[in-house]
Formats: sequence, structure tokens, C-alpha cells
Amino acid sequence: MLSRLTLLSGAALLSGAALLASCRAPEAVSAEAAPGSTVKADVGAATTPKVPLATPRALPDFCQGASAVPLPRPVQVQLIKDGFVFVEGPVWSDKAGAFFFSEMDFNSPGPHGPPAKIHKLVLPASVALFIPSSGSNGLAVDALGLVACTHDTQTLSRYDLTTRERSVFVSDVQGKHFNSPNDVALHSAGYVYFTDPDWQLPPRQSETGVTGVYFRNAAGEVRLVDSGLKEPNGISLSPDETRLYVGSVDAGISFYELLADGSLGPRQHFADVKEPDGMAVDCAGRLFVASHSAGEVLVFTPEGAPVATIPVAPKTTNVAFGGADRRTLLITAGTGIYSMQNTAPGFPY
Repeated sequence: MLSRLTLLSGAALLSGAALLASCRAPEAVSAEAAPGSTVKADVGAATTPKVPLATPRALPDFCQGASAVPLPRPVQVQLIKDGFVFVEGPVWSDKAGAFFFSEMDFNSPGPHGPPAKIHKLVLPASVALFIPSSGSNGLAVDALGLVACTHDTQTLSRYDLTTRERSVFVSDVQGKHFNSPNDVALHSAGYVYFTDPDWQLPPRQSETGVTGVYFRNAAGEVRLVDSGLKEPNGISLSPDETRLYVGSVDAGISFYELLADGSLGPRQHFADVKEPDGMAVDCAGRLFVASHSAGEVLVFTPEGAPVATIPVAPKTTNVAFGGADRRTLLITAGTGIYSMQNTAPGFPY
């Protein structure tokens, strides 16, 4: 997708007070990096914001008229294709008219993490190899191509959708390699948010000394904004780009309010999810979260109330909306890719 191009108006959202009423109070996020870290953290995540909160954006055209129609009970998922090694990172591209997803091979570890490739899926079920050696995990799309979390080079990379050539998008933080970037969310103003656990790091050693959440502003400056989460994983923006959701092993789903300059306010608790992985939002603001160990997708209202549990398959890893009407939710789980039809359109990652 072209990251969230034009987003929700303030009238379409619940007030900030209502949204926060059902969520826990902000947690103290240390302004200093975690013990052992060699990267200085962004103090903005730990202090009362001096920058005003971000203004909600208007809904994109594909969201017009969408509402939170309840999901059918039970929700049925369909297997598209099985037989992969381990799939992750789905994303929809309007330009290509297709989904893309990563496949990692943990059976063949190498010096730069597990080998990986990118596949292209044209609905309903035509799958073809797109990038044979991508080193990728989570994917997103901007106007210039695929943005990939690439553990082989410990960077964010971009793949041109036409030439399939690779270039470096985000190289380092304060001159140090990341561990193994995992998932990424792109803001319409050019901001980039991504998680950096260390699952695909070995046998290399961490240069940052921390598993973190990072923010790259429109000028290209990279900041560590939270060093207090154990293995941060899935990441997604709310439809109006006023919230950033992040999943982690020890904290379930957290969220941060965005400030006007793209930086983040304090971390706050959103929902408890067992081993949360990738996530996506629909136009009604509902958050769809892959629960890795449970093998299911959990759905939450913008207030954090659970509204559906969708059984999928063991090792459910990630979700993304796409298709011509953007109502197809592609789900990656273990060795297979699955789909379901949502009652509202959603965002591509």
C-alpha cells in the first residue's frame, strides 16, 4: 500500500478520553536505554510531551462508509496454500494487485540468520516466487516499492516492484547495526516505526545491546523510542495515525500516542495477548492480532475490548488486509497461508 494516505477525521473517532478509559495508565518508559545498551534512548518517550498530540487524519477513500459490522460467528478461514517452511510478513500492494509475504527457512541456518525469500500471491490462489533471496521478515509498501525488515543485513531494505532490485532504506542507529528487524509500519508523513528483537540475530552479537522499538523521522534520523520491551514484535498504526500498537512477549499489546512530529508518548497497555505476533487494523479501527502459540487471530475494538477469536493454525504469525475491496484478510501461519473475509475493509499491514 501507499502507507495511510488520507486518514480518519476526528469526528469519526471516539474522544481520546473514551479511548483511554478502558486502558491502563501510562507505564514509565526509561529515558535511558536498557542496561547493557550502547544506544541512547529518546527521552520523549519518558516525559510529559512538550509536543502536542498528532491530529487525526481523514479516512482514505476505500474506508468511506465502513462501519464496525460484527464478524460472523463462527468466522471461517480458508487454506490458500500449504507446504512452505515458515511464512511471515504479508502485505498488499495496490500497484501490483497482489499480496507479498516472506518465507523463512529455519532448517538451514546460516551466518546471517535463516535464509528467506519473498512470494507473490495473486488472489484467489496463484503463488509465485518473487525474490529468491530476500533475507526478509515483516513487509510494508510505500510509493517506491516493498519495504522489508531484513535480518541478513540487519537493516530495513527496499525492493523495487518492477526491477526487483534491492537498496538500503534504514541502515543503522548511531552507527550500530540493528539486531534483526522484525516488523514495520509506515506513516503517511514519511515516518517509519519498526521493531528489533533478536530472534534472527545468532550467531552474530548484538551491537545495540537492546531489543527495541525505533522511530525514523522524515529527515532520516533514527531514534530508539522504547528499550523496555522483551522481544518487541508486531507493529501497526491506527487508521487515523494517532496511535502506534506494538506487541511483545512480556507486555501483550501496548500502544503509544503519536505526537505532532511523529515521536511517541509514553507506552500504555492495550490488551493481553499470549505471544502476540503481527497485526493489522480495519477501517472501523478494530485491531486484528496474530497469537503465535495459540494459533489464532484475536480481534479488539479501539477501546481494547475483545470481540472475536479466529482459530487458524499452529504458529500463526501475521495478518494483512487486501484484495480489490480490501476485505480479504491474509493470514500467515506456520507452513501455510490462509484467508478470511472481513465485514469492513482494512489496511495492508
